[in-house]
Amino acid sequence: MRHTAMLIRSALPVIGPLLALTATHAATAQADTTLTARMDAVLAEHFTPDAPGGVVLVAKGDRILYERALGMADVAANKPLTTASQFRIGSITKQFTAVAILQLADQGKLKLTDEIQRYVDFPKKEHPITIEHLLTHTSGIPNFTDLPAYNPEAFAVPVSLEAEIKMFKDLPLEFKPGTKWNYSNSGYILLTAIIEKVAGRSWSDHVAEHLLRPVGMTSSSASLDDHYLPREPGLGYQPEGEGWVPALPVSLTWPRGAGSIRSTVEDLWKWNTAVKKGNMVPAQFRERAFTSFVLANDTACGYGYGWMFQNVQGSPTREHSGGINGATSNMIYLPKEDVFVVVLVNRESADAHSLAPELAAIALGKPYGGPEVPLTPEQARAYAGVYRSEQGVTRYVTSDSDGLHAQREGGKRFRLQYLGNDRFRYVGDVINLTFQRTHGKVTDALLQTRQGDDPMTLTDEPLPTRTAIALHNADLLPYVGEYELAPGFTLTFRAEGDRFFLRPTGQQELEVFGSAPNEFFLTVVDATITFHPEADGSVQRLTFRQGKEMEGKRVN
Repeated sequence: MRHTAMLIRSALPVIGPLLALTATHAATAQADTTLTARMDAVLAEHFTPDAPGGVVLVAKGDRILYERALGMADVAANKPLTTASQFRIGSITKQFTAVAILQLADQGKLKLTDEIQRYVDFPKKEHPITIEHLLTHTSGIPNFTDLPAYNPEAFAVPVSLEAEIKMFKDLPLEFKPGTKWNYSNSGYILLTAIIEKVAGRSWSDHVAEHLLRPVGMTSSSASLDDHYLPREPGLGYQPEGEGWVPALPVSLTWPRGAGSIRSTVEDLWKWNTAVKKGNMVPAQFRERAFTSFVLANDTACGYGYGWMFQNVQGSPTREHSGGINGATSNMIYLPKEDVFVVVLVNRESADAHSLAPELAAIALGKPYGGPEVPLTPEQARAYAGVYRSEQGVTRYVTSDSDGLHAQREGGKRFRLQYLGNDRFRYVGDVINLTFQRTHGKVTDALLQTRQGDDPMTLTDEPLPTRTAIALHNADLLPYVGEYELAPGFTLTFRAEGDRFFLRPTGQQELEVFGSAPNEFFLTVVDATITFHPEADGSVQRLTFRQGKEMEGKRVN
């Protein structure tokens, strides 16, 4: 008994710490359960199990907080995505190309201040273009993916690097290098050529040996071979009507160092871990790589050497997104909190754009939005009006039977979710809008986006009004058909009874409303359409306005 009593007594001091440890584990488990539930709920807002979807990973430090796949890799075969699925990551590839350039510079094989003609066959322009200009999208070289020659018929066929550069090499610069920022895939195609010239081997082989293998990215590929990887979910999907269809094929010889890498969420986590630990970006370039390039007018452009800089609920980020036929991606790192998020999606949609910051905000404990608060029609009308920012950007806030909406001039219309105390969130995006009052009356508003805060003032201008007129099937039939706005991009119109619908190439169908004979408008975006009948009553052309005017000719 004595011996037993001594055993009990000697164990007593341990009981307190054991209980504390158990409580800590319980609290952690509870926190993990809550975080998982919140992330599950956000994921379910974007994807369903029976349609193309995505894979996400959220980590803090060296620990994965959340990893999940939701949706189909192959809808027809009923094959679901998995967390090991391999995706085309699009422009996230630019981080790898940028790091390859920085490593070559660190080895003394090139300088960022070198003019690009030292390494590539590219005509001299009126102003010098340096490697740094290419890295930061400040070269003024036109983006080849915006050119008419880059169309579905062209990009489905393999292209040589020389032929690709030939598409844009003789075009005039859009601006003096270093004075403006304009995203240009052309710059990263030229960086691809520079890497191949300096390294004496293909971009694919160089990236595989010096970046993918050292990091242990065994499920990733920089190959330009269009054959699918073992766990790659095929071609991916694009929207059509209310559903999804296989995306238009694009040869990986087109994006190259601007967007051809295929990877997984875990491999990209490995990449970010290696970068943050200083194992990939040479020390002499680290600060500049992760700092916004400053333009000639002393303004920061928001882009460094392969990284963009934004924020999640006020916390600075280093990030990059990507989009390529059949796939979209987004990768965000918050260095202060050591939180990493990657979202890979096998369909052309905006899901990765908003889902990644939503997940990051949850990991920070600062989720976007909140419970919706009822908003009366009288309350909603108090916010309605025309608002303008200091930069001259105009936004319309409108109130109707569907609630309160905000729309940038020429942009998409968003429903506003009321959170109370004059605070709103853009439904479907990570934008907050807070109205401000003077003597109880709304006078200003603060738009908080991932780029920063944008104060706006309520003007006394009237809201533009468009009244829909009754449509009749017989009057709509002459307009029905397909009209080409640009090579590979058309607007297809159809009539269903007395209703009229429009489907842009690769996008969902939208209802169109009439405002006058031959005049129509959309409500989901700020856009109008004018048809131009011929003398015989046939319609062969139209004018489409959304921020700018575009002429369309009938092709079917």
